[in-house]
Amino acid sequence: MKRPRTGAAIAVLLGLALSGCQESAGPQPTPGPTSSLPSPSSSELTAIIQTAVEDRNGTVLDVPPAPRLTDAQTTTAYRAKRARDFPVVARSKAGFKSKGFWYSDFTTKITAESVEVTGSTASVHFKELTEEHQASAANGPSNVPSGYSVSETATFRASPDGWQLDSIAPSAPGGLLPMSIVKG
Repeated sequence: MKRPRTGAAIAVLLGLALSGCQESAGPQPTPGPTSSLPSPSSSELTAIIQTAVEDRNGTVLDVPPAPRLTDAQTTTAYRAKRARDFPVVARSKAGFKSKGFWYSDFTTKITAESVEVTGSTASVHFKELTEEHQASAANGPSNVPSGYSVSETATFRASPDGWQLDSIAPSAPGGLLPMSIVKG
């Protein structure tokens, strides 16, 4: 009666040994929080950029609107940079207002020029076109807008919740930047 058990044990061991010799059906997925995250669409990323730039530009208005970008759409690094930027923008805005001027409204258009996705990082090269209306203590609101155009790059990181904005920076170093864009 011991023979059937020995034969069964040998069959199990042989089966285990042979199973290690078989080729895998393909690469095994790497476990991780972003392994099933689809590539972002250009429109999805552009919508986040549009909201982020409008939030940033709103900080220069005399009465800034509440931010609309949610924490889930941004990384901790992005939020920390914006928190460091607020006092710099506030000082610039106070200096502008002390001379009798302030911004009353703006419109911004974002145009994505290219989207590059590499693993869990996406970069969007885009152009920002913003028109701002100023007001002055001497003349009140102006009907003639001032404007600027800046080439910028937005970087996104994949997270379990989707793609999060990690940074926005001018694409070319140097040059004059609007009050709402803080270098560094």
